[in-house]
Order: sequence, then structure tokens, then C-alpha cells
Amino acid sequence: MRSTAALLVSGAAVLFLGVQVDAASPKTAKATKAPQKPTETYQDLIEKAQNLSLQKDRLQASQILVRAIARESKSSSAYKALTTSLDELMNAFYTEKAQSAFAAAEANLPLKPREAIDGFSEALRLEDGNVTVLKALSRTHLTLSECDRADGFVTKAEGLNPYSPEVQLLRLQVLDCNKAGDVLTAKLFPLDPALVAFDNFIRGMQIKDLIRREEFKKAKTLATQWEAGDPTYPEVYFWKWTLSRDEKADRAAARKYVELCQNLTPRKRKSFNLDVDLCKGKESVDAFLKEPAHED
Repeated sequence: MRSTAALLVSGAAVLFLGVQVDAASPKTAKATKAPQKPTETYQDLIEKAQNLSLQKDRLQASQILVRAIARESKSSSAYKALTTSLDELMNAFYTEKAQSAFAAAEANLPLKPREAIDGFSEALRLEDGNVTVLKALSRTHLTLSECDRADGFVTKAEGLNPYSPEVQLLRLQVLDCNKAGDVLTAKLFPLDPALVAFDNFIRGMQIKDLIRREEFKKAKTLATQWEAGDPTYPEVYFWKWTLSRDEKADRAAARKYVELCQNLTPRKRKSFNLDVDLCKGKESVDAFLKEPAHED
């Protein structure tokens, strides 16, 4: 028969072992825990968005990429790849029918803007959320100075691709259309690097903004710099003429403006199509040039 002391030692050993097992159990559980799913790379997210786009789910594709872009540094390769993919997917046409309606609407510009709006609206009905169409609708309404209607389409485009420089440009143009002086000034100075490529389309807005603030000297300097940088751009001469009218109106600039507007080839006009003010002042300049002759 085992002694009482032996039984006590044996029981203590069991208790000790039990404590050891219990203490080790969390570590054991941790060791056997299922591995976490690897984080999706930006390439995975682009592929997911592309698949959603193939299913014509533009909104969800946009949301995936917009969230991913917000997490990336602007200088990273991931940011560039994600923004490029977002731009491509939001501007792509799903159907030939919508693309044909869009092309027919474009053919009506700039002479028949109302017919163009009807065609763009049809394309949007066929492909809700197509940013190419939203931009075109906004731009056409801006050429007609219909600021609020343009604003509605820009807002929809911003919801799908807030990183698009063209959409950002349209937002500035809507602010300019609404004469939102203080807000526009804050957004124009200094110019966002993403918009540098659209410098020609922004100079006119900057000059108008300076005129509203009665900073005429700065406006004239900007117009002179603009002419030196691109002497073939019609709006340069419209602003040179406008800024000269308080002194001796610059008839040479007025004539140059009318000449450039009259001689715009379809190809040249298309290269300027982001400028919603292009040659809008032609009628008023024509009327000025028809007034009784003035000395040059």
C-alpha cells in the first residue's frame, strides 16, 4: 500500500501538471490559430474592379478603387496605377449603341449644342454613370452658361472619379460660371500640379478672377505671358482686347481674335474643346469692329 505521503506527492504532481497544461493552452491555441488571409495588393483590387466593370457594375468598381487610392501616397507607383485604372474604367463605353449616340452628339458641336445635349442624354440613359458622357454634358451646359445644370453632372462625375484632372477642371469652370470669386481664387492660386496640362484652359479663368478683384495690372501681365507661350490661342486676344478697353481699345487684338475663331479647323477646335469659353466672345468683338472706324 502506498503511503499517505506518496499519495500527496502524486496528487501535487497532477495538480502541478494541470497548471502547466492550462498555462500552456493559450500558447497552443495561438500556435494552431488559422493563418490570416493575405492583404489584397493594389493589383488585386484593380483586377477586382475590372471584373466588376465587365459585369457593368461601374459604381462598385469605382468605390473599390477610390478607397484604395485614398490609402496610397501620390508619389507611389500604386497611386499611379490605381488612378489610371479608375480613369479607364469610368470613361469606357460598355455598348456600341451608347458610343454611337455619344459620337453623333459630338458631331453636333459646337453649332448645335441643344441637339448635342439630347444625344449625350441618350448615351447616359444607355450607360448610367459613364464619366465620359457626364463630362460632355457638363461642358456643353457650360458653353450655354447653364451653371446649375453643369454643376449637377460634375457632381455625379466627382462621385465616380474625384481624381480625374478633367473633372477637377470642370469643377473650376462651374465655379467660374457661378462667379464664385473667393472660392475660385483659393482653388486657382497656386495651380494644382494635376491641372498644369490644362494651363491654357485655366488662364482665362485666372484673368477673369483677377478682373473681378480689380487686379488689372496682374491680369495684363498674365495675358502678355499667355500670348508669349501660345500666340495661336484665340482667347489670348479676347482678353488683350478686353483689358485695353478702359484706355485705347486694342483693335489689332480684336481682329486677331475674330480671325483665329473663324479659321478654327475641326481638328484645332477639338484640341481646344475643354475650354468652355472658346470663341464665346466673338459676337461682341465682331460688333465692336463694325462700329465707326477708330484710329489704331
